[in-house]
Formats: sequence, structure tokens, C-alpha cells
Amino acid sequence: MFQCVPNLSEGRNRQLLTEVQQAMSEVAGVALADLSMDPDHNRMVVSLLGSAAGLSEAVLRLFEVADRSIDLATHRGVHPRIGAVDVVPFVPLAATSMEAAREVAQQTAARVARRFQLPVLLYEESARTPARKNLPDLRRQGLQERLDQDPPDFGPALLHPRLGATVMGARRPLVAFNVVLDSQDLELARAIARHLRTLPTVRSLGFWLESQQRVQVSINLTNPEQVDLDQVFEEVAGQAAAQGVAVHSSELIGMAPAMSFVKMARHRLKMTALEPGQLLEWNVLHRMEV
Repeated sequence: MFQCVPNLSEGRNRQLLTEVQQAMSEVAGVALADLSMDPDHNRMVVSLLGSAAGLSEAVLRLFEVADRSIDLATHRGVHPRIGAVDVVPFVPLAATSMEAAREVAQQTAARVARRFQLPVLLYEESARTPARKNLPDLRRQGLQERLDQDPPDFGPALLHPRLGATVMGARRPLVAFNVVLDSQDLELARAIARHLRTLPTVRSLGFWLESQQRVQVSINLTNPEQVDLDQVFEEVAGQAAAQGVAVHSSELIGMAPAMSFVKMARHRLKMTALEPGQLLEWNVLHRMEV
């Protein structure tokens, strides 16, 4: 069993959402667990659960949808990206090994590169060199120039004119979490993001949200067991309060491990003895035979 979380560079075309839902419903061995779109980021996050074979087929179907509907040359959005299907992580669940996730990521990367003739870079636990391990490093400007010097893991060393390039690989669970401030001060959001990046395993950026006329601190927790949701929320709220700014709202993008919320309940609700096994859905996943 794996989780796969493809990120598509389109968050404004509602028809695309319908096309993705239809395409995923046609793949055996795959469940569409969550689907979100954001017009400011201009991004869609697709959360899938399933077998290796099913997920590999689902990823190819997503590329088919993107190939018909997304042109990166005309894309505009606040979120960094290098591809129409920007990043495709495979996360092993339960007793599934990281090696199994690496295998399905590599096989899928080869299929995508061959089918769509675009460069695919392996990252995180699949990276073949340290320089390609971290996603932010791969998104820096000058990717074509770097591909000229250091060819991709799969596919041509030339960005696809519409689809760009894709990053794919195996990784541990990640929590994507956004905090919206009741403020229009973009520099404040960026300053808070810089502060958060001093914490281990935290990636963060500050964005302006045109649709809300507010700023956002966008956060990725690459190891939520080390730095969790509750800790980063307190950091954001505290830094904002020091400047007289309140938190307007927060949101979870995609899915998060149950343990993230167990730790929050232990702290916020003083449920010091709470364990994941007390969550109904955790038991359905771990104790029931499907």
C-alpha cells in the first residue's frame, strides 16, 4: 500500500478537476482520497491510495489529462513549479518498505519520460546524487542550463515546451499546512517563513493571496515527527502577534498522519495518554483485513 500525491500546476480550471476525478475512477486498485485546488497557488493536489501497479497507471492518466489541458508556458501562480505535473511523491504506508516505494517511483518515472518525452528527475529517497535530493533545490531558476550540464534521470535533457519537467521519487510522509494572516503585509509573511526555515525539517514561503486580499505562510513539514503542526502554528501565531497581527485561518493540504493530530490533542486538550489506536479510522486501516 502506498500514498501518492501528484501536484498539478492548475488550480483555476474546474473542468480539469472533473477530468481528474473521472480519470482516477477508471483505475483499478486506486482510491482518490482527497483532491484540492487553489486559485492563488494555481495548483491542484491529488491524494491517492493504492497498489504499486494501480498508482503507476494513475500517474500516467494524470499526465494524459495535463497534456491535454495545461501549458506551463502560460501558467501564472504564486507557487514555485517546474512542470505541469510538478512533483509526484510515493509514500510507503504501514509495513510497506521504502525500497518498494523507490522501485515504483523509478518504474513510473521511466514510463512517464518515455511516453511524454519530458525530463524526469528523481528526488528525496530516490535521488541518485545529493544535489537532487531536496525539492526546493530542483526548482531554482536555470533548470534548462543545469540539464545541459547534468542530464535528467529519465527522458531528454530538454524541457517539454508545455509540460516542462517532473520531479518524482519516494519519500516519508509530509504535512502541507498553510496559515493565513489577517494582514496584507507580504514582508511579514516572508519574515515569518524565514524564521520557520530555521527549524529543522521545515520548509516555508510567504505568499500574497489575491482571492483573499491577505498574506499566507505556506509550510511543509518534511518530518512531522520531529517538528509538528502544533509547534509551527504556535511559531507563526507568536511571530504575527508580536507585530499586532492575528491568524485569520489555517488549512491542511491533502492528508496528514494521524500522529500529527494525536500530538496536538495531547498538548492542546491535555490528553497525555492518547494513542493512535484510540482513533477509529486508524483501527480500520491497521486492524481490519480488506
